[in-house]
Parts: sequence; C-alpha cells; structure tokens
Amino acid sequence: MIAPRSPGDAGPSPGVGPPSLAVHVDLVTGRLTLTGQLDRRTSHLLCDGVSTLLQAEGPSWTIDISGVAVVDHAGLRAIVGTYQRALRHDRRIILLGASPAVRHALTRLRLDRHMLPRERVSASASPGSG
Repeated sequence: MIAPRSPGDAGPSPGVGPPSLAVHVDLVTGRLTLTGQLDRRTSHLLCDGVSTLLQAEGPSWTIDISGVAVVDHAGLRAIVGTYQRALRHDRRIILLGASPAVRHALTRLRLDRHMLPRERVSASASPGSG
C-alpha cells in the first residue's frame, strides 16, 4: 500500500501532473495490462479499460497488474469493482501478478478464489520430482 511522502521526497506533489498508470487493452484476448500506480488518481483508468473490455466476446478477462508498483485503497476498490462489473456481464476475472499485499486483501475479502489463478500446485502432488 502507499507509504506517506516525507517533506524531503523528490517528485511532484500528489494531484500534480499526469496520472501515473498505463493501461493496455487487448480486445482479442480480453486482457488488460496495467503499469504504474493504481491509486485514487488513476483508478478511473482501470474502470475505463474495463468499459473497453466489454466489447470483447470472451467469457473471461485477464487483468495483469504485475507492472503495478503501488495499489492503495482506491485501487483495491477499483479491482473489486472490476470483479463486480464482470459478474454483471457474465464474465470471469483472472488477476495476474498481484503483490502479496493485494493477494492478502483479496483473501480477507474472500475474493481470492474468484479472482486469483490457481497457480500453486502442491509439491507432494507430483511424486518423483526432485
């Protein structure tokens, strides 16, 4: 989550300059790729990307946030809102590249099983490996 700025931090003040989130939409695959910061100033860009994804015909959307350095509470609300919007349109969301903090938040909200990929396979499930 976002750490508060100290007075000596370099860089623009919050709210100054362009949003620091890039959103790439691939309608063919139904994939959004986010890079930058997903926060109160940029969360609307995720919502805009989802509006574009509504034109994709696939049954699921993939949202890759592996390039997102910061997710604050507004960003997390935007992710949850994306999930709710997908449900309203009979779509499924797969969230890739979630940081441990985002994974933990989704687990607390009981959305981890609905949004996060089932990528962890038990090592004991593959006998003879090693």
